[in-house]
Amino acid sequence: MTKSPYNPSSPSPEAAESRHRVMFLSVGQSPRTDIIGDMLENLDIPIEALEIGALDGLTKAEIDDLRVKPGETSILTRLADGGDIIVSKPRIAERMAKIAANFQPHEFDLVVILSTGLFRDFESTCPTVNAQRAMESTVISLAAHGSAVGLIQPLQQQIGELEIPALAPYKISASYAVDGDKKLLASALIDLADSEIIVLNSVSFTEVDRQMVAKASGKPVVLARRIVASAIRLLLHGTHPVTLPGVPPEFAEKLLKLTPRERQVLSLVAEGLSNKAIARQLGISPKTVEIHRSNVMSKMEVTSSNALIRMVVAAGHP
Repeated sequence: MTKSPYNPSSPSPEAAESRHRVMFLSVGQSPRTDIIGDMLENLDIPIEALEIGALDGLTKAEIDDLRVKPGETSILTRLADGGDIIVSKPRIAERMAKIAANFQPHEFDLVVILSTGLFRDFESTCPTVNAQRAMESTVISLAAHGSAVGLIQPLQQQIGELEIPALAPYKISASYAVDGDKKLLASALIDLADSEIIVLNSVSFTEVDRQMVAKASGKPVVLARRIVASAIRLLLHGTHPVTLPGVPPEFAEKLLKLTPRERQVLSLVAEGLSNKAIARQLGISPKTVEIHRSNVMSKMEVTSSNALIRMVVAAGHP
């Protein structure tokens, strides 16, 4: 399977050397310029973006064989021709896991699993942003704070497919809408009228969707793309100054107190990873992670992981 560059134009050797190599692994077919391009525009970091789609290189028959079947959970993705397809979540997750497992140590500075809805861990020898884990951690931290959270899913059947046991004690409701569909988004807001915070729980939703939902509801709206972009920024800012356009000055000031490694640990803690999982990704010992984690909590002036996550979410949604 080819690792396609997001931007086919080749940078100069000097420019390429200074860029972070980031691999975006998506569920459908590459390129996903609608998602990756949008996130890159809001990141103040030199990135060489590459992309692999789990459906890349497959024949029509092979793609059709991955369509969701009765009894399977589903996930919506996009093909190269712009058409949408609903595929089997467990089978596409297995395919993506095999692709990620084939990445070589230090081949990329960061791997981004560019899909919400895949409730599994991906083994990686590179630091990894798992969009689903990041969103799940965000929702749990908001709900644990006492907020009634409303999720907007991209598929109606996904309302009944939510499988986040940690959310059971909290006030969570769900509806569905397609990105860019004002009528369905408005309908979803009626379903979620009692929610205090709205989460657009798919990377397919855009900033335009977020602004429309925020204006119509008058409530805070969390966008998956912003959560993922914030994680990328924190993990890659190790060798670059922390200049965060649009980020509250108080948050940026606290980030300046962190070492590059502590910023990486902060991002992975915000994704809900354990010390052992963080240690595997960063190639350090769990004990060292524990020390970094303690330093992060102290410097960011928070007393719990949930409080830290809420701070990161707030900073990414000024």
